[in-house]
Amino acid sequence: MEKTDAIIVLGHRLLPGNLPSDDLKRRIDRAVALWRETNAPIVMPCGGITHERQRTEAEVMREMLVERGVPGDIIHLEDKSRITLENMLNAYELLGPDRRVAVVSSDYHMDMALKDCRAVGLNAYGVGAETPDTAYRDEMRARLNGFEEKLDELRARGVTNRQIIDMFMERAREAHEKGIRPEDNLHGRKPDGAEK
Repeated sequence: MEKTDAIIVLGHRLLPGNLPSDDLKRRIDRAVALWRETNAPIVMPCGGITHERQRTEAEVMREMLVERGVPGDIIHLEDKSRITLENMLNAYELLGPDRRVAVVSSDYHMDMALKDCRAVGLNAYGVGAETPDTAYRDEMRARLNGFEEKLDELRARGVTNRQIIDMFMERAREAHEKGIRPEDNLHGRKPDGAEK
């Protein structure tokens, strides 16, 4: 097992009632197993308030970690971020470049998470929580439902279909110029003109 000075656990959107998603439960279970293997002195759940929830992802993860036996005094919250790159920027500020960190996320998310680690200078390796095939279908369904809700919100504010298409195309152009792939996690972003 690699030397591990800290374990960063990336959040996943909470369900209504501030409940953890299955993806988040798998990430926490993998992080706890890794902590038991490495005895890392710091476990850092990452994630702020997303999707109009009342609690941060990090707070919910802290409770889950403690319930599974991780001592509360080694848990350091990063509860300001809304997207993966912010997770890594904030973790870097809290941990610095000299610690060897394990990043725990879903296996499908690991490439992007490690790319963001490198971008900010974190000395990290990835540990993916295995995702069952059915979870991909469920994740796509949840994202499409969220997309439909956002469309309904925009239409209720008088935004036309043409304006929605223009906003979507502008975001796609921006993402392409920045090298962001469609599967990258952008759930924290809102279109220009949308209420913050």
